[in-house]
Amino acid sequence: MILAADRGREFAFARTEKLTGTLVWRYGFEINGDGTLVTESYEVTEPISRAGWFIIGAVYGNHDRRADLRAGMEQTLQRLRDVAESPATA
Repeated sequence: MILAADRGREFAFARTEKLTGTLVWRYGFEINGDGTLVTESYEVTEPISRAGWFIIGAVYGNHDRRADLRAGMEQTLQRLRDVAESPATA
């Protein structure tokens, strides 16, 4: 569900999956010299259930959810940068 779509300023959405709760993802955009500073954040609005934690740990082998989320955020920000800096978007 899209929560905010303010072009050039903010984009936010909520993602809910069965047993794994709800996360609100937010991207802020701020002009910074010749570029744009992008800030990505998340907020847990509905916690993961016990069954969800079991699935994340036992099935996917993920025992450090915070580190996993951070790695995903870094990957997303790098992909945004790659697209923004590619010759096709210049």
